[in-house]
Parts: sequence; structure tokens; C-alpha cells
Amino acid sequence: MIVLNTAKELVRLESWDDIEGRAGYSSELDPSQHKLSSIIGQYAFQAQIRCGLSNCHTPHNRGYLVLTQSGRETNIGKDCGKRYFGVDFENLAVQFDRDMRAKLARENVGNFLLRLDETQRRLKEVLDGEGGGAWVYKTSRPLVEPAQGVPSDIGRAIGAMLKTGQSLLMKDRPATERETQIAEAGGNRVKRPHMIAEPVAEIRGLDALREENDLRKLLIVDLDTNLKALDGLNVDTMQPADVAQWSKWVNSVDASFDRAEAAIRSGRELLTAQNLRPFEQILKEPGDVKRFDAFLKGLGWADAAPQAPLMAFSHIRQSGPSFPAAAVTRPQGRDHPCLEPCLS
Repeated sequence: MIVLNTAKELVRLESWDDIEGRAGYSSELDPSQHKLSSIIGQYAFQAQIRCGLSNCHTPHNRGYLVLTQSGRETNIGKDCGKRYFGVDFENLAVQFDRDMRAKLARENVGNFLLRLDETQRRLKEVLDGEGGGAWVYKTSRPLVEPAQGVPSDIGRAIGAMLKTGQSLLMKDRPATERETQIAEAGGNRVKRPHMIAEPVAEIRGLDALREENDLRKLLIVDLDTNLKALDGLNVDTMQPADVAQWSKWVNSVDASFDRAEAAIRSGRELLTAQNLRPFEQILKEPGDVKRFDAFLKGLGWADAAPQAPLMAFSHIRQSGPSFPAAAVTRPQGRDHPCLEPCLS
């Protein structure tokens, strides 16, 4: 691949013949007779390309296309450039690499803007679909925020399982006298009554409850907020620092979608009565059993499907100051001051 850095845009060429066919190109340039003017491109190939300096011709896989003050062009590797043109080449290489990063970032953001509508539709589908992100988030909250209706014993058990990374639900029972004697036989001090943890069931989909899979943060605080901020911005008039920040965010979008969609799949596995009912076995109070049974009966995608897709997240937009999209010039994130209230 060959990339030429022109005044207006980056031009990509596939064949080395395109370089050798340029009017000013020379494969036998004498470095003692020329001074560098600028670096105009770079290339990288699996097959090695011979250096264009007449006294070098070292083969290399990647290098630069340079323009001399006389208007001649040739190709040189990084080491060749340093050896024969010294500081002049090093300074030009630094400037070229900086310009390339800036243009690639601007190109990256510009290409993303061309598919912005498609990305916004994808977000809506991920949120709005039956058993989608809004439903999983809203329905799973009681499992990690017990005050919302699920008994605290279950919330504590889930918290412990998430902390240890295990999916096997355990329940303590009093040990038999024989089991207590065996535990004491090794000289260990055993508290009485001695309790033994026994497996109850394998709970599927707990990954949906991990902090890094928080669907509010992935789909709203990150994707929805930044897609709205980016909509209406003109990449051609952005400041370079803003372009660099947006390009970095654009590169994270697919990963955010992938993580969110994986969390939704886990949430669908998790949020079934059959999967969660074993938690009833760790409850001690009849009232808690009744409350949890009501929660299980309320599970089901059909009940949530008619709701507006963002309803489960609507409190986010009501927290903290708001900004018109055109006024936001850099991607927003968890550490942005306007979003802090949303995460409390």
C-alpha cells in the first residue's frame, strides 16, 4: 500500500508501478547532488522495495517517498534517509508523520459521519428490540440494587458471585456431627455450629451485571450522547485536537456495540424465571419469597416491548446541564463533568 499526502487529501495507490511511472521519479538519485524539500508519501509492502538512492539500493519493506528541491522524486527507507540526509530528513519525517496522523484522523471521522445515520439506527435497534438493551437494563436493576424490590439476601449473594467470578450459587447448611469432627481432625478450630456450603444451581448470564457491561454507560452515556454530539459537526472545520479525540472515539464504537450486544445476550440468559428461581432456596423469610416470586412473574420481554426504547434511561437526560449538539466539540465520557450526575 502506498499513501501520498497531497495538499487536499490522502491518495492511496496499490502498485509500485504507479510510483515508477510518475514524471519526476528516479530510482538512481545521487544524494550528494540533491537536497530534500519534503516527504510526500509512505509505503509498506510484503515484498521488499529497493532504495532509490544510487549509492544505497538497500531493499526494505517500508519507507518514504521524498521530493527534492530540484523537483526529483525517489524512495528511501528510514535508515537510508538518516544516513544520507541527516537532520533534514529526521525533521521532515517528524512533520510528515504528524501531518499523516492528522489527515488520517480527519478522514476517519469524515468516513464515520457518512455512516452516522446507519449507526444511529443500529443503536435504536439494540435499545428498542424485544429483550433489548433498555429492557435488560431496567429489568436487571433490582438484582444489583435490592431496594428496588429483590430481597437483599439475593443481592448480597449475587454481589459475592460477581466478586469471586463464580456462577455456582451456594447455600450454607449446618454440618452433621461427623462432618464437624472431620473438620476438627486436622487441628483446626471450628466454630459451632459448623456450616457447609453446598451447590444449589448454576446461574447463567451473570456477566450482564458486571460494571464493565453496564448498558446505561455503554449505550447512553457513551454511544447515544456522542452520536448526538457528533451529528451536525463539520469535520473540515474542527480543530486538530478535537479531530484526534473524535477519531479515537470513532475507533471505539464497534467495540462498545460488541460489548453491549454481548451484555444483552447475557441479560436474556439471566433474566428468566427458570434461571433465577434457585435463589429462592437461600431466602429465609416467607415475605422475601413472596417478593421474589412477584419479581420472577414480572419477567418477560413482551411486557417491556411496547415501551419507548429510551424510557429506562430517561433520567440520564434530566440530570446535569445539557448542551446543543453543535456546541460539543469533543466526545463525552464518564469523566466529563456534564455526565457525572448521570452516574451517581
